[in-house]
Amino acid sequence: SLQAAFTAPVIMMSQNRQSNMDRLEAKNDYAINQKAEEEVRAILEHLAAQDEALTLIHDQISKLTSK
Repeated sequence: SLQAAFTAPVIMMSQNRQSNMDRLEAKNDYAINQKAEEEVRAILEHLAAQDEALTLIHDQISKLTSK
């Protein structure tokens, strides 16, 4: 029908536009996830350093109190 001939291209353009938007959103989500992963790794490294420092402090206190 004539209506289908005009409707199909409009629907296809709309779907293509949505696909492009979805692709951009996925790309943005990926970049955000990478940044979050970097931040989490930095936090974990910081916590590991604090854990080592606390262990040393604990050992020193234990030595002082055991005398």
